[in-house]
Amino acid sequence: MMISVIIANHNGEEYLDRCLGSLGRPGPRLEVILVDNASNDGSLDLVASRFPGVRTLPQENNLGFAAANNLGARAAQGDALLLLNADAWLEPDSLELLADRLESDHRAGLVAPRLRYPDGRRQFSWSPARGVLGEVLQRLRNGFEARAWVHGTVARGIGRLTGRSWYTAACVLIRARAFQQVAGFDTSFFMYFEDVDLCVRLEEAGWRLVQESRAVVTHVGGFRRNTTIDDLYRPSQLRYYRVHRPAWEARLVERRLRRRFGDADVERWLGLGGGE
Repeated sequence: MMISVIIANHNGEEYLDRCLGSLGRPGPRLEVILVDNASNDGSLDLVASRFPGVRTLPQENNLGFAAANNLGARAAQGDALLLLNADAWLEPDSLELLADRLESDHRAGLVAPRLRYPDGRRQFSWSPARGVLGEVLQRLRNGFEARAWVHGTVARGIGRLTGRSWYTAACVLIRARAFQQVAGFDTSFFMYFEDVDLCVRLEEAGWRLVQESRAVVTHVGGFRRNTTIDDLYRPSQLRYYRVHRPAWEARLVERRLRRRFGDADVERWLGLGGGE
């Protein structure tokens, strides 16, 4: 199996050295494609000097996470696509474990690793099926992220209540054929919910989503941009509910946001992506 690693990068120089270094040297069975979303920090200079085998696709503007990954996927030659955040790196043997799991299950379209923070604390790689109930349960479980039991027994219980969980695209290995079948990410999600939407559509197309718990990836995570998180999160949230959830849930979420933020902000977010 040939694997194409796709990294959507925007000013990720701080962690890129460790991210790319964890992948090993590109070769006949491994290619690495970095789609650079108009970085102005030195990311491209670092890649050119330290990782000449990495193929870079520089962009004049920030395309967003979804569009950048789609661009990388169109350029990829691999049988499987490893989508990897620039602030994440694989622990030894993790890529092989993910690939073995994908090859061993012909129905698997996506394999996710276990995630952890740089200090070793557990990190959620999964979340409940997104919806009103799922979001409530997610908020309840978030305070217990470091506890082992919330990643096992509780995860299975939540899955029975809300439907199958979805996996964050901080690091996932996706069968290229499955990614192409569902036309990749929906680029109307600039940031947030694009991975939720992808997981829903993969399952609707008949693919299984699985986790390989022996594969471990360290992910820094966190929000480090000047734009407020609501201006990125809320347009995607509104669009997701309108596309995938019952009409009453979409109306409920919209009303709740109007009470919390006001009509002007919600109308702006609907214009940014929340509308049909």
